[in-house]
Amino acid sequence: MAGAPWGGSEVLWSQTALRLRAAGHDVLASVVRWPETPEPVRELRAAGIPVDERRWVAAPLPYRALAKILRHPPKHPGWEPSWQRIMAFQPDLVCLSNGGVGCCLEWAKRCQAAKIPYVQVAQANSEQCWPNDFSGPDLLAAYAGACKAYFVSQGNLSLFEMQVATRLSNAEVVRNPFNVSWHAAPAWPLDDEIFKLACVGRLEAGAKGQDLLFQVLALDKWRERPLRVTLFGSGPNAVGLQRLANLYQLGKRVHFAGRVAKVEEIWGAHHALVLPSRYEGLPLAVVEAMLCGRPVIVTDVAGNKELMEDNVTGFVAAAPSVPLLDEAMERAWQRRADWQAMGQAAAVSIRRQIPEDPAQIFADKLLAEARKRK
Repeated sequence: MAGAPWGGSEVLWSQTALRLRAAGHDVLASVVRWPETPEPVRELRAAGIPVDERRWVAAPLPYRALAKILRHPPKHPGWEPSWQRIMAFQPDLVCLSNGGVGCCLEWAKRCQAAKIPYVQVAQANSEQCWPNDFSGPDLLAAYAGACKAYFVSQGNLSLFEMQVATRLSNAEVVRNPFNVSWHAAPAWPLDDEIFKLACVGRLEAGAKGQDLLFQVLALDKWRERPLRVTLFGSGPNAVGLQRLANLYQLGKRVHFAGRVAKVEEIWGAHHALVLPSRYEGLPLAVVEAMLCGRPVIVTDVAGNKELMEDNVTGFVAAAPSVPLLDEAMERAWQRRADWQAMGQAAAVSIRRQIPEDPAQIFADKLLAEARKRK
């Protein structure tokens, strides 16, 4: 992805690359160059995987104008060196990992022109990114032309098929790796006088909806309750959200904790997850919270509620809006005495639905696709 150096959408492909390399396969990774190389990219290099870092630059104005006129974007001049390195690698299969659904259209076109088999991975989707009549055909061609079109939630897949008005015969749902132990079982927080929610996700209000949460917490009834929310993560709205918390006078009831290395430690100190997303794929935060035995409060977007049951393992807001988020949080508050039992039910439920090693499963899928075409 190009919006940040690293994120949840990068875990599947990078962990799969490590599995494939450990099994003796040759792997090349191509990523956007950032001033500071993310630690997982350094891990790829340490494992013997060459990493091409491509410059992410906006296409010059003449290229953008020509793309608009032709309705088909020409080759991006800044990507040519990376493409030449990919061609020199002579891949049996290319895996295109999209932070959303349309990040890799140019690469799909290049693979098609060079007759290189490829798969698409869509890590998120949104009603806000509806393709128009010019971009829609390119989007469909990029996915229909893939050996496989992988989506991380059924919600994302169904939305995509509606956006391109086509059923994809090559589509499949896959799961992302998670950042807690499969056997995680952090103790329930001892402090039950103050109920603590964790909001885990990048600080980007347009996607994760932290502003909706702040508006709910600013309501009079919530100001009077012994509830604290800690935000974990970083992102482009870090400063703006802190200013918004100050504007709403949320004081010590909202805390910004930044990124943490050990996710399990979050759940040793918090009773439940709150994730007021406007759009998603299938959030790692939901999977990780449930694995750690915590109920979740989420909005009904994409895959948010595919793995949990409303009023059983968590609470669902019917849409990302202040009144509906308030309604879900109110239901949760009224049943706060049940949170520990709901968390235990969540821990059992999630292990029935998510495999222990999604990266190995995905590696096996990619190997199968590559071998079909040899």
